[in-house]
Amino acid sequence: MKNFNSFYTALKIDEPELKKQIESFARLEQVEKNTCILEPNKYIKWLAIVLEGKVRVWQETEDREILLYYVQPTQTCILSLAATFSDFKSSIYAQTIEKTTLLKIPVRFISRWSAQYSSWHQFTTATFITSYQELLSRYSTLAFKKIKERLMDYLNDKSQTTHSKTILISHQALASEMGTTREVVSRTLKKLEQEKRLQLAFKKIELNR
Repeated sequence: MKNFNSFYTALKIDEPELKKQIESFARLEQVEKNTCILEPNKYIKWLAIVLEGKVRVWQETEDREILLYYVQPTQTCILSLAATFSDFKSSIYAQTIEKTTLLKIPVRFISRWSAQYSSWHQFTTATFITSYQELLSRYSTLAFKKIKERLMDYLNDKSQTTHSKTILISHQALASEMGTTREVVSRTLKKLEQEKRLQLAFKKIELNR
């Protein structure tokens, strides 16, 4: 119940009947790191809301991944949410990147609750708006920023998040985050090293400040 209560507070859910519905039909699930929870061409039976942890969402082409966004606590995947309203198959992959607690709600309730309960309607609407803005921002970055700028932005963000100049990541993992190939990432990192902006080691990048 503690997890439910924090969820209610974060989403400002105060209708007693909605709480009763959630507690009757939703279920909590602990998911280990690196667990795939969505994959393409499969119908979505549950809407999974992250309570604790983090989920990475991406699409794949033949030779690369395109990162779409991360799902953080009290958030859900916008493409999964859209699927629950239209009953279509998933077009994405979603995988936990750390141990994660999910609140899983059967899809048959999603649109019904949105029509019945104002707080649930506000949650779904806010999810669509926030995710749209994030996708638009990511598209603009992919379309208009050079790979060198995008790499440095990513590494600097990682450094600020971890409070360390040392970034533990492989070139292949970086390529997946950037939506490009490992060869392009390796070549760009080498140029950045020559410019003395960073130092490279095995699965490790040291930023120069």
